[in-house]
Formats: sequence, C-alpha cells, structure tokens
Amino acid sequence: MILTVTLNPAIDKLYQVDNFTVGSVFRPRNMWVTAGGKGINVAKVAAILGEKVIATGFLGGKNGQFISEQLEQLGIINKFVQIAGETRTCTTINDSLAHTFTGILEPGPTISISEQNCLLDNFQTLVSSVELVIISGSLPQGVSSEFYGEMIKIAKAQGKKVILDTSGSVLINSLSYSPLMIKPNREELESIVGKSLKEDQILKIAKEIADKYNIEIVCVTLGESGCIAVTEAGHFYLRGPKVEPINTVGSGDSFVAGCTVALVQNQTIEQVLKMGMACGTANTQFAEAGKVSKGLVEKYFQLISIVRD
Repeated sequence: MILTVTLNPAIDKLYQVDNFTVGSVFRPRNMWVTAGGKGINVAKVAAILGEKVIATGFLGGKNGQFISEQLEQLGIINKFVQIAGETRTCTTINDSLAHTFTGILEPGPTISISEQNCLLDNFQTLVSSVELVIISGSLPQGVSSEFYGEMIKIAKAQGKKVILDTSGSVLINSLSYSPLMIKPNREELESIVGKSLKEDQILKIAKEIADKYNIEIVCVTLGESGCIAVTEAGHFYLRGPKVEPINTVGSGDSFVAGCTVALVQNQTIEQVLKMGMACGTANTQFAEAGKVSKGLVEKYFQLISIVRD
C-alpha cells in the first residue's frame, strides 16, 4: 500500500490553443478538467500500474468535491481532510504549434492551525498501514515550511520511508529530516544554488546533498535530456527515447510514481530509475497530467539507456 500526500491539490484545466499570444481572445481546440496536484498525479499513475493507493491532504468546497469524485472513480482511497476554504484551480495553455506550455497556478486556500493538526493526526494513523509515503508539491497558505519535516519525522518514527518532491525553501528546510529520496528537476536545483549548472556540476551537488543529509536517492530530472541519479549503489545517467510530447505537465510526478511502484516491488535501483523514466516519458503522450498506459511504460522501459558511473 502506498500513501500520497497533496497538501495543495487543484483542479487542473488544460486548454489546447494554437498560436497563443497575450492580449488576444481564443477558442481552444480541446479542453480537459481533471483532479490534480503533484501527489494526486503520483496516486493516479501508481493506481494505473496496479498498486493500492491512499491519498491524503486538504480538500474544500465544490472543487474538493470534484476531486473526491474523481479519486473514487480511479479506485484511489480518499482520506483527505475537509477544510473551510475552496480548493484551487490551476490552468495550463498548450500551444502545440509553438511548443509552449503556459501555466497559471492559483495560490490556494489558507489552512487553519486546527485543520493542520487534524491532518497530522490523520497522517499518523494512515502511515501505520502503508509501505511507502510520497509527499509532493507546494505548501498551501498558512502552513509553515517546516511542515513536511514534521510529517517525515512522524513517518520515520513508524519505520516508514518517505519520498519527497518539492522545491525552494520547503525542500531546503526538509532535507535535514533525511527522506529516502528527493527529486528536484534541473531548474529547482539551480534555484537552490543560485546559478546555472552543467551536468558534471549537477552530479557534484547531488552527491553533496546525498552525503550531507543522508539521503539514499537523489534524482535530478533533466527533461528530454534524461536524469542524473546519486544512490548508495553508485551514480547513474539515464536517457530516454526521443518522443514528441503532447503535454509535459505531470511528467515529474509520473517519474516519482514509477520509482515508487518499483520500490514497493523490491526492484533493483537500476529498475527503480528506469521505471521512473519510463513513466515520466509515457505521461508526455497524454493531454491529462498524471496519466500513463501500462503498454507505453513497458515499451519505454526497454528503450531507456542507463550508465553507471
């Protein structure tokens, strides 16, 4: 059983608009509305791959009800805490002609202290019944940047391992709690160090983070350039097949989901990383974020090259 945490979920709206420009009026060719948020995307992909998944976090209002209904349809166990505020909406405009993705991300509701305490109590109960915990995404308003650290501490007190996928000060403040794995992308890592990085520099910084904070797996995803991973078994460079993306939103979350599924199945570290890459690549072939097919995942898994340093 897998537990995903999404404290700042969203309804994801994706519009396909050709020749999108600022200041004009458009009628989209297509539009999709789905349950979103990084942890929910992880839950969706893990469920597609056949794993039992519990999802928790904060949900509120009519948007929260919509997400609850979608989770039920996907067979994901809904253990979200209900809040007074309205769950946010995030909008992406995909211009397939210009190959651009424009995102408008609402900040989300402010979470009260009592709602936060309710979530922690709920989390402590849920952790006891799962093998692996995945904490993903941004923090909603009103929640301290130390909150993920507290959740990691609760999980580790019960002997559970945690994958953390967040960014900025929230990631920095959570490293000392030593999650099993982190997955910044290149831009998120560069934001932390304050400069652009070449691949050899990425490897060096990833190794420093792994050593300093006792993190077993540090994956830095590089988009179409693949992934660099620092693990206890060595350093790995992964390259995936060349594909024409339909939508790249949710590919990082799908990467995390693939790694998660392989970890709970006790696969080797090479298989864990390749499964992550296969799922991340498969997600680009769907308009909906956090969606893959088993067939595409199996196909891409065979096409991924992995080099051990």
